[in-house]
Amino acid sequence: MRILVAHNVGRSRNGGMSRIMGSIHDEVDLAGHTTEYFCAEDSPESNSRGSWARFRYPMAVLRHVQQAQALGTPFDIVNVHEPSAAAVSMLRGSTGKSKVVVTSHGVEERGWESRLDKEATPEERPPLRSRIIYPTSVLWQARMGLRNCDHIFCLNEEDKQFIERRYKRNSSDITRIFPAADPIYGSKAADRDYGHCDSILFAGSWLIRKGIRILVSAFEVLADSHPHLKMIILNPGQPESNVLADFPEHLRSRLEVVRAGPDDGTAAVLERSGIFVLPSFFEGTPLTLMEAMWSGLPVVTTAVCGIKDVIEDGRNGLLVPPRSVEELTQAIQKLLKQPELRQQVGKAAHHDALIRYSWRKVAEPVLETYERLVK
Repeated sequence: MRILVAHNVGRSRNGGMSRIMGSIHDEVDLAGHTTEYFCAEDSPESNSRGSWARFRYPMAVLRHVQQAQALGTPFDIVNVHEPSAAAVSMLRGSTGKSKVVVTSHGVEERGWESRLDKEATPEERPPLRSRIIYPTSVLWQARMGLRNCDHIFCLNEEDKQFIERRYKRNSSDITRIFPAADPIYGSKAADRDYGHCDSILFAGSWLIRKGIRILVSAFEVLADSHPHLKMIILNPGQPESNVLADFPEHLRSRLEVVRAGPDDGTAAVLERSGIFVLPSFFEGTPLTLMEAMWSGLPVVTTAVCGIKDVIEDGRNGLLVPPRSVEELTQAIQKLLKQPELRQQVGKAAHHDALIRYSWRKVAEPVLETYERLVK
């Protein structure tokens, strides 16, 4: 098979999306197939400003697929990211026999509705300009892509059910896939010292939907009762000054903002951390969660989206409701005070990662889907 993966992100595997797609398709290639990538660098005009910028990359993907068809080297599979999927999905008749698979890393329409929900804080809710532009650009394209493609990959069970209900797709049209992590994250898991814990780790983009305000408030409470506790913030995608500014001044000396490249550098930071905390409001299934599980870190996170597909409360981590400072604080406090619980959930998380969340394992349903589509 010839496969095109078209996601409007950088070619280098620094972000979660590019790492997930690249690592899964490395396994597909090892099975004897060929993957080509069409990334942001392949359509520079798509990154220009203006109302039409959101349509340029999808049209560039369509042209690339059509050109391959004209040259006699068609793609058997075109795997395109949901926000860019409308053109190639709706006009797939012009691309020969290529099957179009849309990958959603968190269904756009469901995420948009969560930002408009009555429980969302004013800071979460989109500004007026976004309420006008986003539905008629990104959201429209995502919706059309999901309705018209040959198959859909999604990263959590809630998204799968939403797609079935909202877009009238059959369950057989949708495959739930998972992220994974490189075994290097688990290389020191057996040696982890669960008897000592003086740090909590947040890894990922420093965004409102990641629950950062809840995290800051929880750390304020915990810092008072644990004078040696520090927080590590890994790869926030923001200048350090922006992150520090979100904390009270008296706590900033107890923060460590780290930038580390995948996978060696990130694994080293996880190895020296005590508890992994992710209080997100909305996710697909976060790659950082898998890396923490591989590392054997005890996890405190929210019972949302793909997270609750992976974490079983009290067995391989602790789940709390989103937006609850009190319950997040209590869960972290529980782990800080109980080394035996840290060990129990950390070891269970590592075991689950070892048997379920290797790149080879999570690539299996992707490869099976591709082979079924091209028969």
